Amino acid sequence: MWVCVVLFLSVLSTGHWAIGCPDKCICWRDGHVSCVDQRLRGVPPGLPPTTVNLDLSWNSIAGIPARTFENLTQLRYLYLQGNEISHISGDALMTIPSIQELWLSENQLQEFPWEVVPRLSSLLRLDLQNNRLSHLPSDNLPPFPALTWINLAYNEIATIEGGFLASQPVLETAAVHNNPFSCNCSLQSFREWLDATKVSVPNNADIVCAGPRHLRGRNVMAVPLSALTCRPPTITIYPTNINVLVGHTTVILCNATGDPDPDVEWILPMGAVISAASKTRRIRVLPDGGLLLSPVRQTDAGTYMCIATNQEGRANATASMNVTRLDCSTGECRPSGPILTDSVPVRIFVTSVTSTSALIQWFPLADEPLVLPLPYRVLYYRVGESLQQTAVLKQGVSLYKIKNLKPSSRYSVCVTQSIMPQDDHCMEFRTEDAELTHTYITIGYTLGSVVLLLVIATIVYCYMRCYRRKRRAMVQRSLNAVNLSNNHATIPRAENGMAVHMNGHG
Repeated sequence: MWVCVVLFLSVLSTGHWAIGCPDKCICWRDGHVSCVDQRLRGVPPGLPPTTVNLDLSWNSIAGIPARTFENLTQLRYLYLQGNEISHISGDALMTIPSIQELWLSENQLQEFPWEVVPRLSSLLRLDLQNNRLSHLPSDNLPPFPALTWINLAYNEIATIEGGFLASQPVLETAAVHNNPFSCNCSLQSFREWLDATKVSVPNNADIVCAGPRHLRGRNVMAVPLSALTCRPPTITIYPTNINVLVGHTTVILCNATGDPDPDVEWILPMGAVISAASKTRRIRVLPDGGLLLSPVRQTDAGTYMCIATNQEGRANATASMNVTRLDCSTGECRPSGPILTDSVPVRIFVTSVTSTSALIQWFPLADEPLVLPLPYRVLYYRVGESLQQTAVLKQGVSLYKIKNLKPSSRYSVCVTQSIMPQDDHCMEFRTEDAELTHTYITIGYTLGSVVLLLVIATIVYCYMRCYRRKRRAMVQRSLNAVNLSNNHATIPRAENGMAVHMNGHG
């Protein structure tokens, strides 16, 4: 019994609480709670209301709902790194007004409730490293009153408004490296802030441009302000006049370019506006800005307008579509005129790619008759450019080599028997870097030279070995001849000497 009492007192002396602590957690009397690496899928209920330091690192927590921390009003240190958090409620943070450190690195956050941070008057450190954040708040957000340290490294941030960091009154350290920065006019204020700030910016050598292409890989601080420019959108629509059968599928291409990349939306004939974010199924905007209609209805006939917008301006272009029904009055169903027909579905493969070419191969997935059979056509263009190349092939051909491509570029290629390809008739590929191809050529030349040298060295070695063998044989024959000659010369002397010796002895 006394042993049990001693053990109980020893546990109390270490500060460990066995009562009022959730399963898979360890609680101490000083307010420290550890639930590290317990495969938790959510914040466990029943946490002590006196919790000051809560460590939930390296679990499988997917989200932080609004009422998660409502009883933890004394919480100051919250560790949530290494989870799978994709959403955190601003209301959840508002229930912990005393929070001083918030650690959220190694998660899946695409958005963060920045609007509540100015009301967290005690927040000193905020770690958002290695998430999927792509946007930061604008300059008009109130400052964060106590924030001294923020880590935004290894996210998907393309631009930072200089005022966002400059407006923080007590900021001492800001880590922003290893983000895909777009070095255009939207980054000018951030670039100016980097030049003027006294805030510590660690690893600034890794603050580099991801685009545009001519600045890719350059350090942001080395790019002149005059080079941080933008371009208004330009649009090319193809085709501009379309004839299509009811029930078929069509795509209107809208190649919109600009810097930064413009947002694309479409105005339909009845006035509805849709974008890539719209939830429509039959009519939708494709990732490259094209408009897909499947299946086409009679009411889809009319004028379609593609609109591209960025901070430098706006551009638009239109296309007209005529929808035709099959005329079966003569007993044979025929279209009233040339139409855009569906194509037999194909599966496309890019079998080999270099820095300037790509070999395309395709296989039909069905043997369906077309209303107007057409030969296969290969359509391809460089993503971001409006110029589209077309090659019309002979029937039966299922292999085509695209040449004269640009290195390090993304291309879209479609194979179709119709005027316009369907969504599943296309795919994208990327050409290799020119330096990589040059490296392969250099390696090839080097290996070839090494092999040639080895062959030459082998021939020389064999020749020298044969030469030495013949020379040794010649020398040996000469030595044998000399020895033989010496033997014949010394035998008579030996006999004479022996005769003299014998005579003398006798």
